[in-house]
Amino acid sequence: MEGFRIDLYRGERIGKYEVVTQLSVGGMAELFLGFTSGPGGFRKYVVIKRILPDVRDNAQFERMFLDEARITAAFNHPNIAQVFDLGQEDDGLYLAMEFIAGQNLNQITGACLRRKEAMPIGFTLSVARDVCMALHYAHTFTAPSGEASPVIHRDVAQKNVMVTYDGVVKLLDFGIAKAKGSLERTSAGTVKGTTGYMSPEQVRGDKLDGRSDLFSVGVMMHELITGARLFAGKDERDEMVKILEAPIPWPSHVSPHVPEGVSKVVMQALERSREKRFLNGRDMARAIEAAAGRLLMDSDHRASMMKELFAERMAATRALLESAEGTASTSMVDKAKRALRGDDGPYLPERVDDSTPQSGVAAVPRKPSRRVRATGKQSAVADTAKTESQSSRLSNALWGLLLVGIVVGGGFAAWRLSQVLNATVEPVPEPRTFVDPRLPVFREPGTPVPDAGTVVAQVEPPPPVREDKGTKTERTTEPSARGKGKLTLVVTPDADVYRGKKKLGRTPLFNVVLPAGDHTLFVIGPDKKKRVLAVPILAGQKLPLRLKLAEIPEG
Repeated sequence: MEGFRIDLYRGERIGKYEVVTQLSVGGMAELFLGFTSGPGGFRKYVVIKRILPDVRDNAQFERMFLDEARITAAFNHPNIAQVFDLGQEDDGLYLAMEFIAGQNLNQITGACLRRKEAMPIGFTLSVARDVCMALHYAHTFTAPSGEASPVIHRDVAQKNVMVTYDGVVKLLDFGIAKAKGSLERTSAGTVKGTTGYMSPEQVRGDKLDGRSDLFSVGVMMHELITGARLFAGKDERDEMVKILEAPIPWPSHVSPHVPEGVSKVVMQALERSREKRFLNGRDMARAIEAAAGRLLMDSDHRASMMKELFAERMAATRALLESAEGTASTSMVDKAKRALRGDDGPYLPERVDDSTPQSGVAAVPRKPSRRVRATGKQSAVADTAKTESQSSRLSNALWGLLLVGIVVGGGFAAWRLSQVLNATVEPVPEPRTFVDPRLPVFREPGTPVPDAGTVVAQVEPPPPVREDKGTKTERTTEPSARGKGKLTLVVTPDADVYRGKKKLGRTPLFNVVLPAGDHTLFVIGPDKKKRVLAVPILAGQKLPLRLKLAEIPEG
């Protein structure tokens, strides 16, 4: 039985949807593949997003979740993933969203790197163009009432841009989007987004408009064209400081094959002053088209590339859909899940240039930083801009002194100053949390702000150990006197299962709801012999069992 994993969620119902399998689990929510059925063999597949149990009491996240549903349910654009349904049940709020058979840009980048191939520039440009048009639709959105309701995405990054196997670009996850009249109010100085892809004004906590999202598109384009991270750092704080201060190289200087016109578009999107960026997403999309010319890929070319890169994952997706219809074998389904849950890496490496010498050490691929939420006082926002200017002047002055020392032959002075400069950039271990005056202080939703110089650690205690009645010891939680649990039972060969005189069904059984407590089940296989199986059900827990019929004692 070692290495066997039963899908605990198969057959579970979330609202009117039946779950096929769990796709992923994030920090705040989990995703499932599911479907709803109708007359005449009708079946519609969806992705179900459900709030995790440990954040269901977080009112702030629940408001964000409702915002996402309210905002995107009204959208109707070919390059934006649709939301079909919002519901609530005992397990919390859930969203039913468009099922997209495809891969995100991180996964596509990883596939290219594994093949030691560069992502075609025409692919990058066409994807960026479609993302810009999707953003323009959101930025200029008008509600059915005719009222202007602009939506700022605020988390445009590779992970939130998908390309379907048919070559269609889809912008995902408006979970932290800001719309006029949204339920979730962003407090002054709050920063939301993915570090490394935020705009300078987003880092400072300033008021945002659509041009902030265009900066994020510029970061994506720069990274995909040059094949390296643009604002990679040792942690989120370091990346945010780099967004404010680090020099941005022209893509054509890093990768000579990049046309100057394309480089110019990227650099205009990456202007730190938003007044110098494109006015809106439509203007940026048109600029990309003009600069790309014949390089631009259409959807047919993108589809051909996707099919070449992801033949195995396409087959895995088909197998999962067939499993819902009962036409796929268990081994096919297991193989499909392994293929779909494989690592997305390798990730783009950090950029190495003359301004960041690495002493001959090769760049190490680095996973893009996670989404963070940071809060701080308004004074921290003002200090950011001031510190940025002071840091730039100080750096220029120091290097100027160094140059003078070299010219006049002041060897000792130059040596001494270089030691000082090296000391200022040498990485320093950070065993304790500190407050950077240039940036807000990071904290998770619903948690108190720690004092400067302190570290808050939470260790989840292990569940109590319950001694087995003769064979082994298993970890579990103490059963509740009341409540229900779920049983998943696989028996080889298939057998009928009874609880008393009531037939529970024929194996495999998935997520059968039973009252908490010890149950005696009768298992009758092809040999018609009655076998007895004792099953302990714990309140709120799922019990997966896989047994051979011969292992169950006759009774």
